[in-house]
Amino acid sequence: MTFCYKSAHKKPVEVKPLRPTLHFHPSASSPHPPLSPTAGGPEELRRNPHPFPNPQISADATMNQRPPRPQDEDVYNIIPIHNLLADHPSLRFPEVRAAAAALRAVGDLRRPPFSTWKPHYDLLDWLALFFGFQESNVRNQREHLVLHLANAQMRLSPPPDNIDTLDPSVLRRFRRHLLKNYSNWCSYLNIRSNIWLSDSRSRHSPSDHRRELLYVSLYLLIWGESANLRFVPECICYIFHNMAMELNKILEDYIDENTGSPFVPSISGENAFLDRIVKPIYDTIKAEVDNSKNGTAPHAAWRNYDDINEYFWSKRCFEKMKWPIDVGSNFFVTGHKGKKAAIIVGWEGPEAPWKALRSRDVQVRCLTVFFTWAGLRFFQSLLDIAMQYSLVSRETKSLAVRMVLKAVVAAGWILVFGVFYSRIWKQRNRDRGWSSAANNRVVNFLQVVVAFLAPELLALALFVLPWIRNFVENRNWKVFYLLSWWFQSSIFVGRGLREGLLDNIKYTLFWVAVLATKFSFSYFMQIKPMVAPTKTLLDLENVNHHWYEVFNASNRVAIGLLWLPVVLIYLMDIQIWYSIYSSFVGAQLGCSTTWVRFGNMQQLRLRFQFFASAIQFNLMPEEQLLNARGTFKSKFKDAIHRLKLRYGLGRPFKKLESNQVEAYKFALIWNEIIKTFREEDIISDREVELLELPQNDRKDPRSNWEIRVIQWPCLLLCNELLLALSQAQELVDAPDRWLWYKICKAEYRRCSVIEAYDSLKHFLLAIVKYDSEERSIIRTFFQEIEQWIQLEKFTKNYNTRALPKIHAKLVDLLSLVLKPDKDADKVVNALQALYEVAIRDFLKEKRNNDQLKEDGLAPQNTASGEVLLFQNAVQLPSASNETFYRRVRRLHTILTSRDSMQKVPENLEARRRIAFLQGQTLSRTVRGMMYYYRALEMLAFLDSASEMDMREGSQQLGSLTHDDDMDDLSSERSPSSRTLSRADSSVSVYFKGHERGTALMKFTYVVACQIYGSQKAKKDPHAEEILYLMKNNEALRVAYVDEVSSGRDEKEYYSVLVKYDRKLQREVEIYRVKLPGPLKLGEGKPENQNHAIIFTRGDAVQTIDMNQDNYFEEALKMRNLLEEFKRYYGIRKPTILGVREHIFTGSVSSLAWFMSAQETSFVTLGQRVLANPLKVRMHYGHPDVFDRFWFMTRGGLSKASRVINISEDIFAGFNCTLRGGNVTHHEYIQVGKGRDVGLNQISMFEAKVASGNGEQILSRDVYRLGHRLDFFRMLSFFHTTVGFFFNTMMINLTVYAFLWGRLYLALSGVEGAALADANNNRALGTILNQQLIIQLGLFTALPMIVENSLEHGFLNAIWDFITMQLQLSSVFYAFSMGTRGHYFGRTILHGGAKYRATGRGFVVQHKSFAENYRLYARSHFVKAIELGLILTVYAAYSPVAKGTLVYIALTISSWFLVVSWILGPFIFNPSGFDWLKTVYDFDDFMNWIWHCCWKQEHCCLLAFMDLCGCGSWTSHVVIVALLEFTQFRFMDLFTSLLAFIPTGWGCISIAQVLRPILQKTMLWETVVSVARLYDIMFGVIVMAPLALLSWLPGFQNMQTKILFNEAFSRGLHISQIVVGKKPKAAT
Repeated sequence: MTFCYKSAHKKPVEVKPLRPTLHFHPSASSPHPPLSPTAGGPEELRRNPHPFPNPQISADATMNQRPPRPQDEDVYNIIPIHNLLADHPSLRFPEVRAAAAALRAVGDLRRPPFSTWKPHYDLLDWLALFFGFQESNVRNQREHLVLHLANAQMRLSPPPDNIDTLDPSVLRRFRRHLLKNYSNWCSYLNIRSNIWLSDSRSRHSPSDHRRELLYVSLYLLIWGESANLRFVPECICYIFHNMAMELNKILEDYIDENTGSPFVPSISGENAFLDRIVKPIYDTIKAEVDNSKNGTAPHAAWRNYDDINEYFWSKRCFEKMKWPIDVGSNFFVTGHKGKKAAIIVGWEGPEAPWKALRSRDVQVRCLTVFFTWAGLRFFQSLLDIAMQYSLVSRETKSLAVRMVLKAVVAAGWILVFGVFYSRIWKQRNRDRGWSSAANNRVVNFLQVVVAFLAPELLALALFVLPWIRNFVENRNWKVFYLLSWWFQSSIFVGRGLREGLLDNIKYTLFWVAVLATKFSFSYFMQIKPMVAPTKTLLDLENVNHHWYEVFNASNRVAIGLLWLPVVLIYLMDIQIWYSIYSSFVGAQLGCSTTWVRFGNMQQLRLRFQFFASAIQFNLMPEEQLLNARGTFKSKFKDAIHRLKLRYGLGRPFKKLESNQVEAYKFALIWNEIIKTFREEDIISDREVELLELPQNDRKDPRSNWEIRVIQWPCLLLCNELLLALSQAQELVDAPDRWLWYKICKAEYRRCSVIEAYDSLKHFLLAIVKYDSEERSIIRTFFQEIEQWIQLEKFTKNYNTRALPKIHAKLVDLLSLVLKPDKDADKVVNALQALYEVAIRDFLKEKRNNDQLKEDGLAPQNTASGEVLLFQNAVQLPSASNETFYRRVRRLHTILTSRDSMQKVPENLEARRRIAFLQGQTLSRTVRGMMYYYRALEMLAFLDSASEMDMREGSQQLGSLTHDDDMDDLSSERSPSSRTLSRADSSVSVYFKGHERGTALMKFTYVVACQIYGSQKAKKDPHAEEILYLMKNNEALRVAYVDEVSSGRDEKEYYSVLVKYDRKLQREVEIYRVKLPGPLKLGEGKPENQNHAIIFTRGDAVQTIDMNQDNYFEEALKMRNLLEEFKRYYGIRKPTILGVREHIFTGSVSSLAWFMSAQETSFVTLGQRVLANPLKVRMHYGHPDVFDRFWFMTRGGLSKASRVINISEDIFAGFNCTLRGGNVTHHEYIQVGKGRDVGLNQISMFEAKVASGNGEQILSRDVYRLGHRLDFFRMLSFFHTTVGFFFNTMMINLTVYAFLWGRLYLALSGVEGAALADANNNRALGTILNQQLIIQLGLFTALPMIVENSLEHGFLNAIWDFITMQLQLSSVFYAFSMGTRGHYFGRTILHGGAKYRATGRGFVVQHKSFAENYRLYARSHFVKAIELGLILTVYAAYSPVAKGTLVYIALTISSWFLVVSWILGPFIFNPSGFDWLKTVYDFDDFMNWIWHCCWKQEHCCLLAFMDLCGCGSWTSHVVIVALLEFTQFRFMDLFTSLLAFIPTGWGCISIAQVLRPILQKTMLWETVVSVARLYDIMFGVIVMAPLALLSWLPGFQNMQTKILFNEAFSRGLHISQIVVGKKPKAAT
């Protein structure tokens, strides 16, 4: 269990400004609709009544009482704007009425022609009648605008003068924010903006306010109806620019020159905007997508969304497209360096490189690096020409000129360097030494170098002064264009990307350390050791080559093959050093963060007393004056308070005990959190009582136990009372003050003693009749104790050695009272025994009966025949009094609990979750995200509730919680209804009504399910389940695409939003916006997001996938997170708030644990370092929170072009960075996330991600980021995105290069010659150890260990790591490395990236051999067989391999890779080593090969096999003859097969390349038959070790233990989960 708290930005109670509204937005396209909520930050309810003068937007008073529209509009989304007199909680806020009134201020605007103006029309209706917008779009954007303006005005601090009118500053800020991208676009194109407002900022006329409303309304209406055009934001800018000009002409009363009538827009009428503006551009995009051949055509053969958008980055869009849009435009035509110096220095021989550099010869040779530099520049210029020649056109002639000039200049530098360098050596050789003339030639060369480096020096200066670079790039001045023209093209994005100086210094120092370590290691461990062996091989003579010599009398091929893996390692090992340094930097950042994580219950116990103060400090608004905000004194106090909370200083519980309001708030929040644990079935009813915070109840005198201290949860008080009793026994003669001091040293011990005493007193009084004499005795006894305590004479008058006896008797009494079948006589006997101990043993001064009677401690009438004490005085409360018995159980727990309670709750990872929430399901996501709504209501209640409200709420919370739980458990309702119903929240009983209005205005939850309409039509059960979810969650909405037939095989498409209407008791349609055509043109998920985003609300949007979850305690922190949008991180405010993820699927199996550990380190430590100090964090997952208006005006939350944007999430980060946004990361809040739990699922996910990264390399976003970022940020960007997969592929290639090099050395005879003498043997041994460098890849696991250390402690992290190794995690990670490398390389070479649905269900069943072979044959099995073949041949022919230890040390990692790639799918396959399943799997595999996989070529292979069978007797005769008459040996047959098998496979691979040609000939059938034979052979090779391990006893049980060790410890019946159906035997 992890709890954390972090300081938030405070809000004064007097003002209570609103936080930004958060909306969850749909994110995934799935047959089972994923949930993507839309949620918002809470608001405080009442504002400061004191007016503060401000300009206002006013409206007619008569218009405030707006009559309902004639049409049936009782159905609404969030607020009934059409009827402001309706009884709706949101309409209680005057800001809502003010925003609606501002929209109705039509005033004297010219009425639209050709339509009837109605009294209830407002500014949006006015725009719709003029420009032809859809009526449903108008209603949608009306609510959108009203909600935003109302929420923005609620956040004003101080509040405006008149809250019943819209404040001008609210509208002005919104207009600037919404139209910022449009303004930048106008500035970039050097055209005048069509936003016509007065220049004066001090006073704005009402017409200006109305104009601003019209401008933002026009943009929102355009955006809301643009459909797929929302992915081309500058196209929307172009449309808005022209329509805003027409709007200005209407407002300025222009007269049309052609007609002499008042100006009318060029487009008008019903659906005119959709049909005449959106549809033509949409049709063009659709035609281009059709030309892509479902994404298989080359990217250059068709235009995607980005290509269309960039058409509007130049003025040619005005010249070509014109306005109104000219469909005849051609736009609508569719169709188709450091290593060289290290080698030079290392070649000279000294141990240290600086010693070699003392020689002038070495210094001059090092100058050749500038030849390499110039050559690389020339090569880059050629690549630019090859890649960008297609971009050259009449409009881009300057691009062609620049490319040619760059190539010429680079070639010129090579020539210049060559001339000056040759002059140096000529002079040196002429003078036979380094004379002054020769040194002067060196100086001349260096002068040329300075000229060559001048641009780099300028770039370095701009790097040190980043604000100058940003200023130059962001200014659209021609002189700056001219200066930057040589370096890069001028484009709309990618300008001003430099960070602040402090951030520059941080990530520069990081990379300086990484590069320094990398180069040092490379020199001493890679390059330097290779010099001597290389010289040895160069000097090696008289080599007896076993085959043809490529270079006569030379070993250059051997040397080249030896150096090849070294070069490859040199290129990729920077990834390893990045992993190492990022781990330590991330750990340092994690340790220095301002929030605290509790990794176990012991840490929670130590810090729990600070929780209440932390919650008050962080979650609740500050109780301070307005003018105290932001002062140095307040900030200093905040910092001191934060340090106290973090390091456990001070005694915050004292403040809590004296401040009942704070205690009540904490109790309400904590108990609600515990209640959600119970609803999720994480804890039991008993554990609820152990974890809850009970409060005093003043309503029922019998239940009102006034406890003087904080009633901490029982689990914190475990063993404390028993320890206090032992202290009292030890200090029996000590004075009161000393004994109490020793007890009070532990806060929980002090509280347990006081609570036990107070509870005991109330308990005894509660079970005795009110008017009985025994009750008076009990009161007198406790009064006497309290009197002696007050006089500090307790230990003098009472024998503390008797306390254990009292404790034992009291425990017996409590046990009797808590029994279901209560025996009153036994209770009386227990009370009598307790009385005897208290009177006879506890009192030091013995008293006789008369003294006891006199003191009131004995009954007055004790005559014979009378009843005994307590005999008729006991009256136990009824069993229905749950509050009483819960308090008795708590007292019993305090008295008896020991250290075993440290394990409460037993189920931290939800081990007993109910069945429907076990997997990654829609219901789980809905339940989790609806916690935002619940948290909003609670925070709204706490922000405004009085002390009496909170006292009543906290008093009843516990009882209601328990009663509700008992009702739930005994009812017949389904588990889902218990967990999803809002009525179950006990604190909601005390809500006053405004909490619901607040939550509705701040939170909406939109599910994007484009197939929901078809599901309803088909009566699909999924549709009923979605309806059920809407019925139980008021804030839930579903957006889908409705497909309607319009006759003649034509269809119309609509974006539809529905909800469940509680009044009408049915699903109702809210909005229906017509689309220009089918929704899906690009990738499905972003298209699904895009169609539903128009129905979201608020300032922020969070995308959530169906495999995610949320937690109530995390939802409480959301408004703190939203405050981060206001802070500067570096020189920019955030536009994406990154959120930590909690992987909740790690307990399913060891495989899921490996994936969870890897993912956890990436989403915590990895993201932490990317955000700070590297400043290259992108968008990697759905929990991130977006600045909604920033992104909706810049292309949306992701990109959707087919194939190239298959990894759509990260492109949101690319787009954000290129457009000047800022991505941050925040770990004080987290969202649950499920990951794949089966190997096949994980592999498909890895394949999807790797293929997506292969496409990213081809994308313009990565190209531009590589060009526009400075060098060190570019390194960070590369090695944390595509570079990681590139280096993974390089590791695989390094293994191949190493083994093929070793094989050549062995077969050519060079290796044997080099080992002939000791010196050569020792030199070659250095080369043989080069492969060990590859094993540094183990350091890539370091981030996982470091993050686990931060979360759970260093020793636990080491133990977990060892456990993972014992469970063969290295096999899994090696297998995953192969998956990533294969699919990344295949995508780069052949393309073919596609979305792979993994399902993400609870999949831990056995997978057949045929399925595993189909998935892994080409990616793992064939490659492993190839490597195994090379290793086998090397073992047979290498003289080095004759030494077993040498061979093992040389090849152990390669053999490990072979074993991992072959056996990995079966080691992690449930029942993978079951003998019967192996037999059935082999039969199934052969059946698949013959009848399914190669059905068409079946006959061909049979003929091939028959031919082999007929010739078998002949082969026997030939073999016998060879053995008898020649020197033939059976090893020669094996050798021949080793040559034949790879040759055949190579021929098949070549035939695959030539498939388009060969498929038309008869030869193709033979190729297929041979390929089938190879598949059978590969299958048998893979099956052989599997069959052996399955046959050996014990392996199956061991594998199950390894795979499900954690599950066994939980007592799950794994055998019932993993059992699979056996295939029927073939008949």
